Amino acid sequence: MKLNYKILIILYFCLFLPSYSMSSNRGLDGYEWQKIDAVKNARLHSNMGNIYFDEKHYIGALKEYEIAYSLTQNSAEGAVYLYNIGRCFMQLKRYNLAKNAFEGAIKKDCINMTYYEAYTDACIKTNTHEKELKKSLQDKINPYNRIVAGLIYYKTGKKGAAKAIFDEFINQYPKMIITDDVKALLKRIE
Repeated sequence: MKLNYKILIILYFCLFLPSYSMSSNRGLDGYEWQKIDAVKNARLHSNMGNIYFDEKHYIGALKEYEIAYSLTQNSAEGAVYLYNIGRCFMQLKRYNLAKNAFEGAIKKDCINMTYYEAYTDACIKTNTHEKELKKSLQDKINPYNRIVAGLIYYKTGKKGAAKAIFDEFINQYPKMIITDDVKALLKRIE
């Protein structure tokens, strides 16, 4: 019942309040037309997704987050929606789809440690973490792969190797924005 009450409130704000606006957007047929604000609608769908997710209705949450993602053009917001899509897939035990969503979030916003942690969790669930670890260690060009490697070591119980990778990252890239998050993660390990 609690979910239905929340849905009714959001629907009221989405559907009925806009009709009371003071704008004068009348078409040739005399009807008043409202401009569609995709960003605002994306946030409303994301908020609906959050409600569904909190109520453990993961399919509904997934659909709302997918709509929100389709409405956004902002890379950072798109990353958040992809992350939320991945969280839904994790709850639905669709780990390969979750991994893809988290990877998409990282591509849109590479400085959010939460996305890397979720991605490595999905790699472990899909049993692709060894392959991902090997790929991350071989790539010497992309520094963010060091974060993935360190997290895989950490989450598979190899704390010494994780510490070494994170120490190396901190020393090589002290001015990167994500370095503070790596330092915080390193403190968690110790």
